[in-house]
Amino acid sequence: MRGGGGMGAILRMADEKRVYTLTDRGTFLSQRDRLELVLVHEGDPLLLNRYSVIVVKADTGKPAEHERARKFAQFLIAPATQKVIGEFGVERFGQPLFIPDASTAGR
Repeated sequence: MRGGGGMGAILRMADEKRVYTLTDRGTFLSQRDRLELVLVHEGDPLLLNRYSVIVVKADTGKPAEHERARKFAQFLIAPATQKVIGEFGVERFGQPLFIPDASTAGR
């Protein structure tokens, strides 16, 4: 089934049609009060949805842009930022919407 909309629209369509779908935790948690869908499976490493930040090689003549990108990447992987990411959603949904996963690989 293709929905042609965002993940929230897909969840509402799956709920209406009583079908299975894959979704991310954040969207499901934000929509669950309006749905009759139930989780069938979660926690499988194959379903891990990683977000990554990659600073690419600087273009010649644009060192300032490269430096800003590098600083942004450092901000995202900083322990304080990772803590905020890991706590995001807990107050409202009782669990985090994202799992921080900054590693030392590639630093």
